[in-house]
Amino acid sequence: MKDNTNNVRGFTLVELLAVIVVLAIVMLIALQAVLPSMERARRQTFAIEANGAIDAANTYFMSSWLTGGKGFPATEGGTNCVTIAYLYQEGYTELGSNYSGKVVVQKRGSIHLYYVFLQKDNSWMVYGAGTDIDYGGTYNGTYNVDINENDVEDYRAIAGFDVCETTGGGTGTETGS
Repeated sequence: MKDNTNNVRGFTLVELLAVIVVLAIVMLIALQAVLPSMERARRQTFAIEANGAIDAANTYFMSSWLTGGKGFPATEGGTNCVTIAYLYQEGYTELGSNYSGKVVVQKRGSIHLYYVFLQKDNSWMVYGAGTDIDYGGTYNGTYNVDINENDVEDYRAIAGFDVCETTGGGTGTETGS
């Protein structure tokens, strides 16, 4: 008996290529929907880390104040500063060596306002966020606010980004050196 291979049905190369093209288009559409969400999630994660830097600085300043060291600034407009490297070195934060920056606390009225200057791996940064007024802005009874994804920027080099300076009534700086 002779096999008849001429009547065997299968997919042609054109049909297979058409299916592959359709699948590629579907994947591109899906990526267009997923990639912005991934970017937003990364920014939100970095904002949470920046809020953690505020918590670490608050713990540092409170602990330091209780033990007679540098604490919160005492005079109106005075600032104190602590670097992320020092907070990490002393165990106040888990932000590792791929982070740099500082947290500045400033006395305004009866509260202390926190400003975070934080960057990670030269990719993301938060510049002066943590309150609803700009650093050095006019105090109007404002308050601290959580840092959110809108405060996270693409990295840009800024001189003195992770250097602490004290102004007007601050009790000093801490750089860990």
